Amino acid sequence: MSDLLDAIPVPAGSEERISRIVSSFVDKFGAPPDFLVRAPGRVNLIGEHIDYCGFPVLPIAIEQDVTIAGRTDKESRKFTIVNTKSEQFPDHSCDINSIEFEDKVHWYSYVLAGFLGVAARINRYNPGLQLIVDGEVPMSAGLSSSSALVCASALSAAVFYEDKTLARASLAELCARSERYVGTQGGGMDQAISFLAVEGKAQLIDFNPVRCSPVTLPPGVTFVVANSMVNKWKADSNDFNNRVTECRLATKVLSMTLGQGKDTATLHELMNKMAWDPATLEQSVEENIKQEPYTAEEIKELLNCSEEEWKNWAGRSDLSMFRLYDRATHVAGEAARVTQFHNLCTNTEPNLEELGKLIDKSHFSLKDKYNVSTDELDALTQICRDAGALGSRLVGAGFGGCTVSMVLSDKVEGFIDQVYREFYSHLPKEDVIGNYLFATQPSAGAAVLKM
Repeated sequence: MSDLLDAIPVPAGSEERISRIVSSFVDKFGAPPDFLVRAPGRVNLIGEHIDYCGFPVLPIAIEQDVTIAGRTDKESRKFTIVNTKSEQFPDHSCDINSIEFEDKVHWYSYVLAGFLGVAARINRYNPGLQLIVDGEVPMSAGLSSSSALVCASALSAAVFYEDKTLARASLAELCARSERYVGTQGGGMDQAISFLAVEGKAQLIDFNPVRCSPVTLPPGVTFVVANSMVNKWKADSNDFNNRVTECRLATKVLSMTLGQGKDTATLHELMNKMAWDPATLEQSVEENIKQEPYTAEEIKELLNCSEEEWKNWAGRSDLSMFRLYDRATHVAGEAARVTQFHNLCTNTEPNLEELGKLIDKSHFSLKDKYNVSTDELDALTQICRDAGALGSRLVGAGFGGCTVSMVLSDKVEGFIDQVYREFYSHLPKEDVIGNYLFATQPSAGAAVLKM
């Protein structure tokens, strides 16, 4: 893995796209860009909605990325952000030394967030900056398009500032914090895999601090992504952040019940305090948290908390009832599945059937305990299983977006044909294959590209 600012050759097969981006830049700004960067999206193979609880996850980076071309504008203090799909995503300009966020989240809000995360480290009055953004990662699809945009912007800022002190893991953590500018309380998986991915490998990602272990996936299988055609931005509602809040409150209720106080931040931290494994954590949740939803008043009484503490823990939530049992049992069970999946992959001859079962169990837990699936996602995962997938589940935050299926490599062509016929036949095949339905392989992480 190269140092963060070491430029690498343009990925094979991307030359025409890069040429188009550069031409668009010249047309818009009248001069070629100073630099090019890319940051990939991701598919999380297993470990959904547990990174913000502190547990390891197991994603891959995908070939689709966000690429940004940039140029320092020494004649102004203007920060100009342009999208190659300008008819869909309008341009934005602001004072680069006075970046502000609107109440409504726009596409360029993620660019501002990534840039500001790096800029806040450096006390310097800036010249202007011109950026053109080109994104291939399907939007609102659970493939981390918004985080890829933040990461590409942050990497652009590192080049702009010539900041060679940032390591990849540090920039990943910085980007995770930067997404809070747009109101997302994620856990750091998307940013970590975008910066730390290695071509041909999955990554087992641990947190606090971020660290990665490469994982060799079983030979003879391919992961296929299928889009449910239901799109939802995480920042458009409180649904994602509500799950984060419920997990935080479940941690504190369980911690108080176990005599560990109410300052424990995550279920992973509590598990470590108790010297447990995920299975023991799940058993404790079953024994100590009631299955019925809690009211806010019940939780406040259990935690003996002040209004200020409650505001810090749950102030952004719009829930009236909190499903602590369901959320915590999903997290503990999913954490155990990540460990099992990783252990199976390290076997000399991995049991593909067992790997598939873990993927299926992940989906049903996300559906029944975390309530982030949709009718379309449930139907699509079942179509994928019927078409021969060893396992299929929703991927990403849920509420729409994509599925990921593990398929025998010699069956992929027939699998894709059958899924197309049964789910996408109302659309032209040439529009679906490669855009909404595609096989993917583990890709390399974010990089500066040679001009």
